Amino acid sequence: PSEKERIQRAGGTVMIQRVNGSLAVSRALGDYEYKNVEGRGPCEQLVSPEPEVFVKDRDEENDEFLVLACDGVWDVMTNEDLCDFVRSRLAITDDLEAITNQVIDTCLYKGSRDNMSIVLVTFPAAPLPSAEAIQRENELESTIERRITELLNQAQGDNNPAPPLEFSQVLHTLSEDDIVGLPPGGGLSAKRHFIEDVYKKLCPNLADSVSASFDF
Repeated sequence: PSEKERIQRAGGTVMIQRVNGSLAVSRALGDYEYKNVEGRGPCEQLVSPEPEVFVKDRDEENDEFLVLACDGVWDVMTNEDLCDFVRSRLAITDDLEAITNQVIDTCLYKGSRDNMSIVLVTFPAAPLPSAEAIQRENELESTIERRITELLNQAQGDNNPAPPLEFSQVLHTLSEDDIVGLPPGGGLSAKRHFIEDVYKKLCPNLADSVSASFDF
């Protein structure tokens, strides 16, 4: 309530959980157009640069990782979704840069259009890569590749003069399939880059249709 009161005292409103119905954060560096109310200090503006600090004791045995991300991520993933997704990726690789890139790509393919950034810090209790998880991921990708191959073959049989399926059609069909083993929290969006690579390999002449299809 105090946050909303500060915004209202500065002449603003809170609509759809956004400052003036637009900005999804009420404390931030930058966003100067929200900080120009005359007669009010920096921390009394529509958007305040003063951080809200919480202190939480670490649980060495159970704390796995810490994620700091901006609203472009949270627009399309819940806390639980993101934690499940990061946890599943840590079981496959210890390359944190690769994992954070996958998070951003997944959010992009989920339809996020806001700014996206993420910081990932792992603690001693974080999951470690396992042979079983890596094998499951490989099996998932093999399943997806077989399904794409099957769809393309069905669309262009021996007596069918129709051109191969466009990428958007392949995506739509895959989204309706009950594919077992998709990354928790990420779903099919998390395998979008792999799907693109498979399609380009099988249909190099239709590679341009990949860029025409975005979120699903």
